Amino acid sequence: MKILLISPGSYDDINSQITRAIPYLFAKAIFSPHAIASVAALTPSEHEVEIHDEYIRGPVEEILPDKSYDIIGISITSNQGKHCQEIAAHCKRLVPNAIVVVGGIGVENLIHQNQEFIDIVFSGECEDTWPQFLEDFKKGKYQRIYKNISKPDMTRIPPPAWELIREDIPLYNAVSVQTTRGCPFDCSFCDVIYTYGRKPRSKTIEQVLQEIRKLYEMNVQMIFVADDNFVGNKKYAKELLNQLVELNNSFTHPIGFITQLDITIGEDDELLTLLANSNFLAVMIGIESVNENSLKNLNKQQNVRISIPDAVQNIQSYGIVVLAHMIIGADSDDLTVFQKTADFIREANIIHHICHPLSAPPGTKMWYDFKRQGRIISLDRDEITDKLDIISNIIPKQMTRVELFEGLADYWEKIYDPRVFMERAIAFITGIKQKPDVKKPGFGTLWKLRKMLFRVFTFFIFDVEKEHRTVFFTLLLTAKSKLSYLMPRIIYLYTSYLMDYKRSVHDIQVARDYVKWENENPDKVAIESSFIPIPDNIWTHAAELLTFAYHRICEKHSNKEIVFQSVVSAMLDFSDWFGNSFDSVGELQKRQIHLSCDRITDPISGSLQETTEELPENPPAGFTREILDALDNAIRYRNMYN
Repeated sequence: MKILLISPGSYDDINSQITRAIPYLFAKAIFSPHAIASVAALTPSEHEVEIHDEYIRGPVEEILPDKSYDIIGISITSNQGKHCQEIAAHCKRLVPNAIVVVGGIGVENLIHQNQEFIDIVFSGECEDTWPQFLEDFKKGKYQRIYKNISKPDMTRIPPPAWELIREDIPLYNAVSVQTTRGCPFDCSFCDVIYTYGRKPRSKTIEQVLQEIRKLYEMNVQMIFVADDNFVGNKKYAKELLNQLVELNNSFTHPIGFITQLDITIGEDDELLTLLANSNFLAVMIGIESVNENSLKNLNKQQNVRISIPDAVQNIQSYGIVVLAHMIIGADSDDLTVFQKTADFIREANIIHHICHPLSAPPGTKMWYDFKRQGRIISLDRDEITDKLDIISNIIPKQMTRVELFEGLADYWEKIYDPRVFMERAIAFITGIKQKPDVKKPGFGTLWKLRKMLFRVFTFFIFDVEKEHRTVFFTLLLTAKSKLSYLMPRIIYLYTSYLMDYKRSVHDIQVARDYVKWENENPDKVAIESSFIPIPDNIWTHAAELLTFAYHRICEKHSNKEIVFQSVVSAMLDFSDWFGNSFDSVGELQKRQIHLSCDRITDPISGSLQETTEELPENPPAGFTREILDALDNAIRYRNMYN
């Protein structure tokens, strides 16, 4: 069989435009297409597989005429739904005999949409379901929806098939490696745990090191460790980093790394030393808010228990740039939040950050919560459908939507001003206390570095505005005593800032244009219905589902009130996750009931005392009716027990 795997993108995409506009990067895209490269690796060698990344190779419809494929796969993220549908339509028009399949984060929104163009949807991880589908396809009998039932064992996962796009690898700013999946936290706005779960699963350390060796042989200079939380299992992370330090120092030119993790590393100097010595240039951290009540609104409890400014200062003292992710628009945020956030960014000397309006991705706990309150907006205007990082789908509690977007536009203008950035960057440089113990590159690499530095200096002398030129060379002068090891970091941090600055110009215009539209068309701002009745299939299977939930919760608790509240909340969680998308109670549904029970029970039990009373082995008479009444009430009026 011939299989085409597509990673959606566009030359008109602002990130792609900005990346290509910085000539010394020689890149067309920021990150490599990890998802489709991983699917390609899962495909038996008997099949012919092609990878098409639109960021690198252009619109896929331009190469489809006169092509023949049996299967066309599209990998998407939550904000690519509209473009995915357009690609599927092109595929059906130009290769009508091909089966079009779609998978990725947020794909659940497509399960019941556009069946004319999308034949099959993969929900969740596909290490088990993709091979199953290929076997089903050969037999001529396949399912419309493939959902993973169990979390794959990552020790059995093959490395991504980067060899299929070997010639494209130099065109990526960073190539990705995944060491773990899953995050132990449960932030209400995040949809990651619904795909990867809350228990971190890891590859073997040798698997990871072998992937890195392979990328080094392909002359990759920057690796993005694409974990949801690289330090979700700190013991594993430290073991891996200890060996990575040795491996990276064995290379002629050590590779640079960036990753995503949580703020708790700011209290772990052993881990910070290992990250610095492994040549991690930056870490992405979801700080989210300077408002403690907002962090609680977002269920970001791990950030409440730590001094964030102290943690950031300690991380950056190791020469590691903190890329902070900030969110504005939580229920506890009022109009003072913009200035408070700007003050925090300045005082913490955060030089690289992203600030978005709060959005509720469909299917998350926050989305159902806000939908019940009548606070979800239907964003179906073509020009903003795939811009949910700029235009939110919620109605804030303590400000209007117009105030939210106007406030963000003003914030972006101020915070990305080059002079304001320079103050923070100088403080970052002078605040570095620990020199990373990273091998100095060899002569050949130094020669290449000199050539790159020439291109960098040429760019900043001739191709940027005067204020950017002044800031860049001021930073070099500030770091002159540390340039031997700081030069790559200064180039990285200013390049990142320059990309942020250019992106902010675009985002400011999008936000202001939308504010103008909403002011002129208030009647066209459509609020989604808050009515979410209990799905019919949950009514049909209620007794069976409630029995599973009852038994699971009774394994840990004997307090009747804890059991009752936990069953209601677990069923609400289950309903949010599945809705009407199942016909019978199989292994997948049983597993989700167990997961829902486990994630709901502890917060409830923390506020109630356990008892020694004995509960019946099976749900008592009237239990199902009582639970369904409470569930109906919770769904209709948001009288939630958790």
